[in-house]
Parts: sequence; structure tokens; C-alpha cells
Amino acid sequence: MRNRNFLFKPLIKWVFLIFLLTLSVTETVFAQTEAENAEKLWNLRQSEIEQLYQEGNLASALNSAQEAVSLAEKAFGSGSLKSISSLMLLAQIHTELDQLEEANQIYQLSLETCVTSFGEAAPETLSVLDNYGEFLNSIDPEMAEPVFQEALRLSEEGDPQRAFRMKSVGLNLQELGRITEAKDMLSQALKAYKKFLGEKDADTIDTTVKLAQLYLSQGKLKEAQELFETALPLMSGVLEETNLLYLESKDNLAEIYRLQAKYSQAETLFLQSLQGAVSEYGEEDPLVVQIKSHLAQLYEDTGKLKKALLYHQQVYEIDLSLLGEEHPNTAGDLNNLASVRRRLGDYQKAEKLFRKSLSLMTKALGEESPQSVSVMNNLALLLENQGLYDEAEPLFKKAFAISGKIQGERHPTTLALLNNLAFLYESQGDFERSELNYKNVIQLNTEIFGETHTNTLSNQNNLAYLFLRDNRFEEARPIFTKVHRLWSDQLGVDHQNTLKALNNLGRVQKSLGNLVEAEKNISAALAGRTRVFGKNHADTLRSMNDIGELYVVQGKKDEALKIFRETLKLEEEVLGENHPYTFETLNNLADLLKTMGKSEDAYDVFKTGFKRRNAFLNRVLWVAGDNTRQSYISLHRPEQHALIRMLLSMNDERTARDLFEVSLRRKGLLLKITSETQQVVMMSGAPELQSITKELTQTRKKLAGLTLAGPTDENRAQFPKIVFDLEEKVNMLQLKLGEQSQRFRQSTKQVTVDEVVEGLGENALVDFISFRGEDDTYRMLAVVINQGEFSFFEYEDLEIISSMVMELREIVQDEGAEDEDVKSVAVELWEELWQPLTEGLGETATIFISPDGLLNVLPFDVLTDDDDSYLLENFDLRIVSSARDLALEPLLAAKGELLIIAGPDYDSDKILKTPAARKVTNKRSASVAQGARMGSGLRGLNFDPLPGAEKEGEVIKTVADTKDPNSDDGRASTIYSQRVAEENLLRNMSGAPEVLHIATHGFFLKEDEKLKKRLQGLSRGSSSVPPPADNPLLRAGLAFAGLNANAPMLGEIDTDNDGVLTAMEVLSLELAGTQLVVLSACETGLGEIHEGEGVYGLRRSFQEAGVKNVINSFWEVSDAGTQLLMTKFYDKFLTGMSARQAMREARLEMLDDVQWSAPFYWSAFVMVGRNT
Repeated sequence: MRNRNFLFKPLIKWVFLIFLLTLSVTETVFAQTEAENAEKLWNLRQSEIEQLYQEGNLASALNSAQEAVSLAEKAFGSGSLKSISSLMLLAQIHTELDQLEEANQIYQLSLETCVTSFGEAAPETLSVLDNYGEFLNSIDPEMAEPVFQEALRLSEEGDPQRAFRMKSVGLNLQELGRITEAKDMLSQALKAYKKFLGEKDADTIDTTVKLAQLYLSQGKLKEAQELFETALPLMSGVLEETNLLYLESKDNLAEIYRLQAKYSQAETLFLQSLQGAVSEYGEEDPLVVQIKSHLAQLYEDTGKLKKALLYHQQVYEIDLSLLGEEHPNTAGDLNNLASVRRRLGDYQKAEKLFRKSLSLMTKALGEESPQSVSVMNNLALLLENQGLYDEAEPLFKKAFAISGKIQGERHPTTLALLNNLAFLYESQGDFERSELNYKNVIQLNTEIFGETHTNTLSNQNNLAYLFLRDNRFEEARPIFTKVHRLWSDQLGVDHQNTLKALNNLGRVQKSLGNLVEAEKNISAALAGRTRVFGKNHADTLRSMNDIGELYVVQGKKDEALKIFRETLKLEEEVLGENHPYTFETLNNLADLLKTMGKSEDAYDVFKTGFKRRNAFLNRVLWVAGDNTRQSYISLHRPEQHALIRMLLSMNDERTARDLFEVSLRRKGLLLKITSETQQVVMMSGAPELQSITKELTQTRKKLAGLTLAGPTDENRAQFPKIVFDLEEKVNMLQLKLGEQSQRFRQSTKQVTVDEVVEGLGENALVDFISFRGEDDTYRMLAVVINQGEFSFFEYEDLEIISSMVMELREIVQDEGAEDEDVKSVAVELWEELWQPLTEGLGETATIFISPDGLLNVLPFDVLTDDDDSYLLENFDLRIVSSARDLALEPLLAAKGELLIIAGPDYDSDKILKTPAARKVTNKRSASVAQGARMGSGLRGLNFDPLPGAEKEGEVIKTVADTKDPNSDDGRASTIYSQRVAEENLLRNMSGAPEVLHIATHGFFLKEDEKLKKRLQGLSRGSSSVPPPADNPLLRAGLAFAGLNANAPMLGEIDTDNDGVLTAMEVLSLELAGTQLVVLSACETGLGEIHEGEGVYGLRRSFQEAGVKNVINSFWEVSDAGTQLLMTKFYDKFLTGMSARQAMREARLEMLDDVQWSAPFYWSAFVMVGRNT
């Protein structure tokens, strides 16, 4: 609620002035004449002061008031009422001039004079106390309390002014946050006013309103409503219809109706009070502004966003005109406009307005002000809505910390932020911390506002929803039951919150198997929502989908089919194709059609959902934070699994090709998008590309915002065209960037199935795809493409295959294992995994393999066929991360040198000793900084020396110096070892090297266990933003010189040369066209295995950075074995043989050598490539 801020206050009318009329006449006639002249002069002076005061001429008013004091003291005595009255007027003028110390001294002098002249309990003294209390209350309510309390204590029971003082104490206690005491005191004041003055007296009515406003501020809507509805009819007989109190009370009652979802009654009262306020006070009056703000909120609540925006805009323009752009009220108006823009899905404009509001509010009031904290909270919520958790979380925490500092830990704003933090922790999967915070805020709200206050109930509802997400249905049920009962009493059975609690209670009952109760609750919620909101409302559609799900469980399939189809049609019209409710109903419909045996219908619906989800992911992944993309993929993967199961059940001529289409669209998508965004960031550094990259980013953000928000009443008819135009603009801008970067053009290319088939030529492809079965167990299938023909095979027991893979890896890593022991395991795995594919592969010898799941760490060449031969001996197996790589044009080969970095000195303190290294820089992105500060993670890294790595580098350089197919001078090569083998060598390259060989430690840190809870359910309500996931690209990396010394300061020193190169940072390296990167170190081929993404670590990052082929290791091999393999490989590769052929030939030579024939030596390294 806005307070009325008058430019000048009316002069104080002192109660004790009436006593001037009763002064005794004891002077002579001459003296009487002199006194009469003095009184005339004093009265003229008073009128003059009032005139100057009203004109705003406070300096002249002050001079006249000082003269009036002197005149009164000389003529009437310093203890006279006229002197005290003049002093009080002088104090008020000092107050208006912000001369508070002077005013305070005068009030104290007046009080001392009154006590001396009349006594401490005299009416005159109490009147001074009353006014002194008001003065102190305007400065600090805490200072005023003892003054108000003293005035009340000294008042006699029968004194009518006692009611006034009770009211003053009550309002003061309210400002101090002592709500229960304030309520009791205002209730006593109201009772006293009724006794002395009657219920129709203006003071009685005003006190009734003040008590009602207290109830309203505490969310006690029923009590407030009763008092307002009592007061308003009384006002009509006492006050003019345009009286300020009358109009303000109408506005307050309308606000209560709005909060109770009685929108029609609220709108009528708002419009009545607005008309009266405009007529009496004008468009720019504070009350008019307040009513318009409330009306705007009403229209937001009812989805009439265009009207809401109109009223918020009017308020903004009034404040801008009267107060200026930098006034806090104007900044607050921008905040309100931003909120509506967010609702309209215009996230880009909303963010711009929120940031401007925050900037202006901070400038006007400072960062540590309640208003700035509120805008910070709203901006953080917007960022969270967009999935930009890296930006939202620190802003939430900052706002929470500031609010606690300036307003106290028990202030409503601080508690609201604590609730938001609990929600943030919930969305991050930290359910334990979230629960702790929810319970904490519930306890505090209970202590401050009471157990049944709306804030307390909202927090309890949130806790119950947390339990619902965490499958703790028995704990959720009693809370939802209680919340629903209390909200029914307080807000009414038709309020949005009440119906939401009822619907959630029904969902809990369904999960507990209490189907009768579930149907009763969900049906009642659906009926209520339909009655209140109509069918074209998100809440109603939520209940329609929920009742359909219940019908499925009850076996009422025909009823479920009917309601799912009706719901889907409405959702597509009202919410849009990309709303999470729409996707949920679409998926439910597809599953139901499948179970009903309507296969063709189910097939069409599944394919529609897959196509829409692909478009959705393409839009939102591009703007999502680094830590959120994996969550989007994982969150929506069940849809992909359901489609795969559907296709397998059909098992017709479409199945294999459609399965491959699924893989082509989704496998490697996460890193593909990450690579695109990194490239745009890199290209934005070029002046000629800045405008294009900026426009692309802004357009992408707008497209993502519209996708997440869906259509509104204002843009529904044009929504498809708006989205289409934005996508066309994105394509145009990407084409422009692609003209400047072949790597970017390659990354953004939309590959088709036919293009992959064409890229294969005479070769074959085996695309492994993991998925979950109906029982939620992992399963796997393989699609084979050979000579344009598609076939597939579904494996019956993935658990057996997985255990065989691990057993084979274990025995191969045993340097002393016998050949027959290795082959006995390898042939068993061949029989399970490879033999079923031989029919589809025929006689084709060159086979591309795109692994999935655990197969990403399987050395396929070691598999042994029934002729006791390794696959290496009979087939040229080529590993690719995604089949899309086969359809991409090769990047132009880099013409740089062979760069070798081998055997860094991890203990080097060279970097640490530089002054710059100790300065905290802003170069590390928020997500990288987060990864660098993972406690026992990166800061806990420590590596032993690798003397064999340095020797390996020297051997390779020796080979390079003698091998160049086009020169007698050898291949240009440079080697860096020991202290100079620093990370910034890769950042400061003048151009991409043709070959990069890195012999150092690789690492991969495990995921934090509690982060695994992040995907245990959808985000609340209608949010389509998933919780963030830990980013494995920040936990995989390579070690360079100085890492051991630098580790404790990671995140504080320059990330460009801190000794750690994470997989995320690899994406920013200039390696486009590099033909080969060799990562010759322990387990650089490992990383986090993600369904459909491969090994999410170093290998894939180097590929996305533009490298054609990457060689890395599955396990640690002896120095001698590594050096031999690398020597043989480089001997062939540097004379012109392709990297793949050179590696295969080197392996075969080692296989033919008895000393090195064990797979331990030749199969440790895997090559993953593109286009070859």
C-alpha cells in the first residue's frame, strides 16, 4: 500500500489551546488593554506563520515563529499556554526543515515547561507528550514508544483522550512489529471510542479502519473484511463519498476481495474508489496511484495482462513526471512493469527492466535497502525461471544476507527470501537442506504471525510439495490436508491456493493407492477451478490431466482417452505446444493409446512429441546455463525412452530407421550446443562480428523466453508466426557467422538420416542406443546401417554385457594375463554383443561404431570372434561420438607445427610467485569458479612426476625431426617440458597446430552424491525449467606445470594459467582444423558416461573444439609400451598415412611382436574421429 506523501503538512491544532479561553482576568484595565494588544499581535503572527508555511516559505515561517515565541514569553510568560503553543509550532517548522536536533530540544523544553507549570498529568502536559511522541515516531518508532506509553499511563480512565493515546500506542507497536500487542491495543482503543463517542464518530470509524488495515497486513482477511464491511456503511452517513478515508477503505476492501479471488467484487470496488479519487484529488494523487497499482495486480491475477500493463504504465508515467526517473517509487514501477513482461513471456525485456529498476533503486536508496532487496529477489526469480541458476543463486543469497542485516532475521522479507532459498536448494536436489530451511521459515512465521497465517501456510504447502517430489507421500498428506482446511476457512473454497492444495492432496492420495479419496479431491478441484477460472486456465487443465491419470490407474481407459484428448486440444490453444502441461498430457495420451492397442495413433502422437521436444531443446539449451543443460536432457529423456519402446513394439519396416533418427537427433546434443555457445562467445571478441553475435544471443534469449512462457491472450493469434520469424532470424544470423567460421557452420548444421547414409559410402555403421525398459531397468539396442539398409537388434540382458565389459577391461589391464585368459572373456562378450550384428554387417570390413553407455570405455578391437581372431585383425573399426559426424564436411586442415607438451613439473612455483597470480581475476566464469571451489575437488588435486612422459615427448620429437613427406628438413616440431610446460602454451598459440601431443596426468572427479537427487521430479507448478546438474566438463581435465603448488588457490589466481585445463576450457581453445590430438596419460579416455552423450570429458571437448581425431588412453600403460606404440604410430602418420590407418597398423605390428602382443599394450589407446 502506498502512503500519502503531502508536500506540506497542515498546522498542528493543539488540544490545549481551548484552555486559553478560560484564563482568569485579574489585571487592571490598562493591563487588559496591553494584553489584548499583545494577543492581537500574537494571533496576527500565528496567521502569518500559517500562511508562510502553506506557501512553502519555511525560512520566513521559521523567523516569524521565533518572533512569536519571544512575543508570547514577554507578553504572557514562558509558562503560558501561548508560549508553549508557539514553541510547538516552532518545533514543527524545524522538523519540516529537517532540523531534527533543534526540534527535539524545543519539544523537550516545552515538556519541561508544562510539567513545571501544570504538572505531569495535566491535560496540557499530556498534549505535549502526544505531539512529542508523533515527532519521535517519524524518526524512530523505538524512540517514540516510551513517550506514547507514558502519555497513556498518565491518562485517567474517564479521559476521552485516553482512546486517542491507546490508538497511538497501537500504531506505534504495529510499526515495531509487535503485532499481537498492537492488535490488542487498537481493539481497546476502538472499544473506548465507541464508549465515549459512539460507533458513528469519525475517530471511531478511523480506528476501525486502522485495526482492519492491521489485520489486512497480517493476511487475516476474514477479520479485516468484517471490520471494513462494518465501517463503510457507517462512513456513508458521516463522511462525504469523496472523503480520503472512505475511498481508501473501499480500496482496502477491494484488495481483500482480490486476495480472496473474488475478482468481480474487487474490480467493482476498485473502479468506484478510482473514479471518486480521480474526481476529488486528480490523476496524480497518491491514492489514485495506489488504486491503479492494485487494479494492475488484479488484472495480473486474472490473466488480463494487457490491462495490467496499461495501469502499471500509467503509474510509472505519473511517478516519472512528478518524482523523476531516479525516485524509488519510479524504480518500483519499473519492477512492476518487469513482472508483467515476465508473465507475457518477454523475458529479455523483463530482465532489462528488472536490472534498470535495481540500478535506480540502489542509486536512490543504496544496496542495503528493503526496496533494493525486493527487486533483487524478483530478478533472481526471473533468472531462475529461465534456468540461469549460475546467476540466480548468488543473487538470492545476496538479497537474503542484506535483508537479514538491515531488517532482521524475523522480518517478512527475510523470511520470504529464506523460503525462496529453500526452493532453490530443492531445485538443486539438496532436499535435506531445503527441508531444513522450509521448517525453519515455518517455525519463524509461526512465532511471528501465528500458525494459521497465510505466510505460514504457504511455507507448509511448499514443504508438503517437497515431500510429494521426494515420494514421501505419508508425510505430505497431513500437511496438504491441514493447509487445505485452513485455506478453505480463510480464503474460501474457491480461492486459487485452496484449490491447488486440494488438487495436490488428490495427487498424494492417488500415489498412496487411495483412489476413491483421490477421485473425490481431484474432481472437486477440477469443478472448482472450472467454476472460478473456466476451462481455458492452466490450473483447470492441470486438474483435467490429473483426473485423466487417475482414470488410467482405475482402468477407465475410454474416459481417460476422452479427457486427455480434450485437455491436449485446450492446452495447445491456451498454453502452447511447448508448455510442460501440454507435453505431459501428450505423453500420457501416447502411452494410453499404446496400452489400448491403438498403435498407429500412438505412433503419430509419440512422433509429434519427439519433434516438438527437439524444437524445444534446440531453443532453450542454447540460453541455459552450463550447469542446467544436462538437467534438461536428463529430465526429458524418459520421453525418448518411451518412444524407443513404442518403436520396438511395432517392429516393422519403419522401426530401425526411426530408432536411428532418435539417436541422430539426441546423441551428443548436449556438447554440440555447449560448443556452439562457446564459439559465439569466442567470435564476439572480433569487432566485425560483435553486432551479429549480440543480436544472435538476444534473439535466442527471446525465442527461449517465448518457448518457456507460451502464448498469452495478447499474442495467442500471432504466436506461431512470432516464433517462426524468430527462428528464421536465428538461422539467418547463424548463417552469417558460419560464413566467418567453418567450425561454427559445422556445429550448427542440421544433419539428416540420408546425409549420414551418403557419408557412410561403402562402409557400415553400428549405432548403440541405451534406454530404459518399462520396468525402469537399463536396456540397449543397436542399429546397423549397411549399404543403405537398416536393421536393429535389441539386447535381452544389458547387465550381463556390462559385467562382461568390466571383466574384459579388468583382465586386459593385467599386464601378466595370459592370451587365452583374455580371449576367453573377449569371445564371450563377442557372442553377446557383436555376433547378433554380423548378419546386418555382412562382409563389410570398415565399420564405424557410435557407442553408448558403458560401451564408451570398451576396447572393441579386443573382442574375439569364433575363429579366435581379434576384431582388430579382420576389421577396421572406427569410433565416432555421434553418427552426425559422418555427414559433416571436414574442416580445413591446420598448417601449424607438431606441438608437444610432455612431463610438466607439477611442483613448480613459478606461476605462484608472480604478483599477478595472487590477484583475484574475473576471467573464470561463474560455473568454472564453482568447479574450482569444490572443496576436496580441484583444490585437492596432487600429482606425482611423470618422468616417462618427458622421455616419450623427446622420442616423438626425434621421429618428427626425420619425418616429413614434403621436406628433407623433417617436420616442424616444438617440445615443452618441466617448468615451461604451462597451460597458457595452449592459449597463446599463434594458430592451430596440425598435431598436438600432450603427455601428462588427466583426471576426472566424481559427482557430489547429493546432486544425484536433482532429477527426482519436475520443478514446481508450470515451470519447464529443470534443476541444475553438476557439470562434468568442470570435473575433467589435464594437469600442467605448477598444479600442485597452485591447487590451494584455484579460483583465486588467473584461470588461464593455473595449471588446470578443464574440459570446459578446452572448448575455448583455437584448434579448428587440428588433425590430431594425442592425450598420452593415465585414463584421459575416461570421464562421466552419459546416456546418449558418450564420455563427457576431455575427448569429446577436444573434438568439439575442432579437432579431427583424438587419441587417448583407457588405462595406464608402461612407459616403454607407450613409447613404442607412439613411435610406430608417428613413424607412419608423419609420412602421410591417415591417423586411423597409422594407429591400426601400429597396433597390428605390436600384436605380431611376441613381447608386445598382449592387448594391455596395444589396446589401451582409443582413437575417436570425425569424417574418417
